[in-house]
Amino acid sequence: MRLKTYTVHNVTQAIPMIKRDLGEDALILNTKKVKIGGFLGFFQKERLEVIAAVETIASEKKDRIETIHTESESIKENEVSVLDETENPLVQKDENLDELLNELKSLKQFMFQAIDEDRLPETLKALRKKLLSQGVTDEIQSELLGKLMLVLNEHPNYTEEKIHALARKEIIKLINAHKKRPSRRKVDIICFIGPTGVGKTTTIAKIAADYLLNEEKKVGLITSDTYRIAAVEQLKTYAGILNMPIRVVESSADLKAAMDDLSDCDIILMDTAGRNYQQQQYIDDLKEMLSEKMKIQINLVLSLTAKYEDMKKIIDNFETIVMDQLILTKKDETSSSGAILNLIYDYSIPIRYIANGQNVPDDILTVTPELIANFVLGEDENV
Repeated sequence: MRLKTYTVHNVTQAIPMIKRDLGEDALILNTKKVKIGGFLGFFQKERLEVIAAVETIASEKKDRIETIHTESESIKENEVSVLDETENPLVQKDENLDELLNELKSLKQFMFQAIDEDRLPETLKALRKKLLSQGVTDEIQSELLGKLMLVLNEHPNYTEEKIHALARKEIIKLINAHKKRPSRRKVDIICFIGPTGVGKTTTIAKIAADYLLNEEKKVGLITSDTYRIAAVEQLKTYAGILNMPIRVVESSADLKAAMDDLSDCDIILMDTAGRNYQQQQYIDDLKEMLSEKMKIQINLVLSLTAKYEDMKKIIDNFETIVMDQLILTKKDETSSSGAILNLIYDYSIPIRYIANGQNVPDDILTVTPELIANFVLGEDENV
């Protein structure tokens, strides 16, 4: 981090200096009145001391990541034998990367703490209150509020309405900078996994109906949720209404046979049992069911009524399974939407759908940056 202190008449005078020295991404961390000059303590002049900073490690982190990726691919291609951990330069770079990531996180936390309630402009206090109520992480709040404070320093007469509109644009820019596009690769089956009670079966029915009615695809259904008889019957009911074939499987052999039976379908959607995926045993059971030879798209279904820390634990426990997309449910049962923004910021997993009710096939939304910004800023009353 580069820090620089300016002694000026006012903040407006400091802004062009900060941009010139530190660039467009600089943040003002602190301002205070100071006295300078004079003689023996007399005739001193009052000035404003402005402390600004810019994150220099962000670009370094990107360079390190690219270097590590390049060296990792080189090692794979040339089949170089693995060195002792203390001698392996790749391991050492990983440790340096972790250190950089921790430093960046600490820096953003420091910046967030520096923007305290007393120093925050009145036009930003309502926005900060909204972000807090939505459960947006401190790191994201720091980034958004810091950028808006710079804007206010140049345009102190901006109203709350103007700042609200600018905040929406900044949220959309942040989402576009961090989001990852869904994979376009051809798959044999789309599998839905997730903890108990998140509404996987109903969500699958909505997606199946969308493929059938809007894309005119022939859809087949598979369920391995034999732990709950009601879940099987529920999916069979939807299959009957939508006139779709359905198969029930209990093993990888059953799954292969079911896929052969449904080979004339354009899309095959598979429901799985909701389990406690904080326990490794259930993840191992799932991996045993899904053969690596199959072209599978895996969608993790999470409920927006869950705590964000619990969502993170579930995602982290799936590190041995490549997840292609996230689907979020129960938007209608919570007034907090910050987790949507947090997930995009913290993970490189695309969010495809948000379910906002029980009605099939209507209550499901395709995710866009604009939709998420509306949710976070409380502009979703009509959604």
